[in-house]
Amino acid sequence: MHTSKTEQLKNTLLGALTADAAALGFHWIYDQQRIYDIASLLPEFHTPSSADYMGVPSYFAHSKKNSGDVSHYGEQTITLLHSLSDNQGVYSKAHYQNLFCEHFGYGGDYIGYIDRPMRDTLDKITSNQLLVTKKANAITFHGDEEQKQKLITLITNLVKQNTSSSAVAQAGIENKDLPYAKKLFQVLKTLTDYHGADDEQLPAIAKLPALAALYAGDNKLCQFTESAVRVTNNNDRAVAFGQVASKMIETAILTQDVPNVIEAARQSATPEILSLIDQALNLRNKSTPEVTKQLGMSCNLEFGIPSVIHNLSKQDTFTESIRQNIYAGGDSCGRSILLGAVLGNIYGVNEDNGIPQSWIEKLAQKEHITHLLSCL
Repeated sequence: MHTSKTEQLKNTLLGALTADAAALGFHWIYDQQRIYDIASLLPEFHTPSSADYMGVPSYFAHSKKNSGDVSHYGEQTITLLHSLSDNQGVYSKAHYQNLFCEHFGYGGDYIGYIDRPMRDTLDKITSNQLLVTKKANAITFHGDEEQKQKLITLITNLVKQNTSSSAVAQAGIENKDLPYAKKLFQVLKTLTDYHGADDEQLPAIAKLPALAALYAGDNKLCQFTESAVRVTNNNDRAVAFGQVASKMIETAILTQDVPNVIEAARQSATPEILSLIDQALNLRNKSTPEVTKQLGMSCNLEFGIPSVIHNLSKQDTFTESIRQNIYAGGDSCGRSILLGAVLGNIYGVNEDNGIPQSWIEKLAQKEHITHLLSCL
């Protein structure tokens, strides 16, 4: 069944973000029985409460969140969606990195938990900016300070546009200032290096849904997936897991078939990741919560992606898959982004086996998400 680009984006993003918001209330509770005891048959959209976390292995991170809010994972999903929306559907590493810093950094709009990879990334980017600014100001310039600052601003903008050094000569700079401008470019271009954390946890793949939806079937997806992952998680293993996640979403979009998605994950995996996937698939006789507990409930990609794949192989509705992910405990929000993005494309938005419209209506940022999607 063919879906339009608009439908692909809607199903992918609403699937990912609805799944994330649904899991928020029990995120990082590592006692599955506690979740069953509190949630009964309806674990989704539970209001976060510190009381639920007391006396069991857990970490209560969402004191400022309410039912319907997305986690910091979902905020990362929306941030790359926002960047793509600003750029008319074109991925720009520099724009995405700048927007990430603006949203999550000092003075940004985001209120909520900042995990270690996000914090490390923000710290590294800020430190690099201070160092580069210092080096830029130390370059000898034979002119007044106002002109110097204008040139620094001009060259910084050229760098952020991912232009080559040849663009300096075409920027209308006076000949006498060109040697300075070219030296400046060489110093400032390190602003576009990757400064992501050396980390291989689930935040690495949180930004991928919109990217995979826009570039499904395009050979640029692999390149852009690596770039987007490295912005926050500059780690080879994180990139390898990111390629698997991106291929899963792409295949869900192109085929709407669970076995195809699972096989795409296997085919795109490194030997190490393939072994982890097959280990999960060989446990089909167990429930997803049981398998997640056995493999690992924490934030590591090596636990999260196999859990998602096992979930896909066991359940056949969006609602039941998301509920089983919540019951599995631990980093349920981290797993939910990939799980929801895939399921949103497999089943679409419908009350039978798809994303329930009643769940979508609970999304606190539904209007904002809809607006960003409309700009693509």
